[in-house]
Amino acid sequence: MHLPDFLKEEWMKKTEIRHSKKEEIPILKELIVEAYTPIEPLLGRKPRGMLETEEKVQERVENKTVYSVLFEGKLIGTFTIKENSNFGLMEVQKIAIREDKQNKGFGSFIVESAEHLIRLMEKKKIIVETYEDHKQLVEFYLHRGYKVFHKRMRKGNVVLVMEKNLWRED
Repeated sequence: MHLPDFLKEEWMKKTEIRHSKKEEIPILKELIVEAYTPIEPLLGRKPRGMLETEEKVQERVENKTVYSVLFEGKLIGTFTIKENSNFGLMEVQKIAIREDKQNKGFGSFIVESAEHLIRLMEKKKIIVETYEDHKQLVEFYLHRGYKVFHKRMRKGNVVLVMEKNLWRED
């Protein structure tokens, strides 16, 4: 995938994002479950990401909506882009990064790359969902220009739906 000029850091040149492959399904599932496990204490229950199955990942691989993030050829992360039917907007979901690669810029890199892919689809907005209790992630998205535009309850927890305009309106 050709990425834009926001590739500023040397490590970014060693990072590849591409559609996931069938043989990666078990690793992708494991990455998602691992990434969502720390959220359980915040919610007092298992988040949906911990309930990921290989069958769900396989469906996304077949539909070409799931992406693999490789660093120096090794699978370190994943994310999914799909249309959210409730809002008619493209949504980035199931963002997961190996624990030893967290807090090193890969999350920002993934979000910027997903935004770029959605711009290439000629879509004007992107949405993400996160739990209100996950303060660090809420701040992560707010810092990147996302705004809360909808709230709902899911199993006793407030879910924030956050959006970002990808195109300037001038």
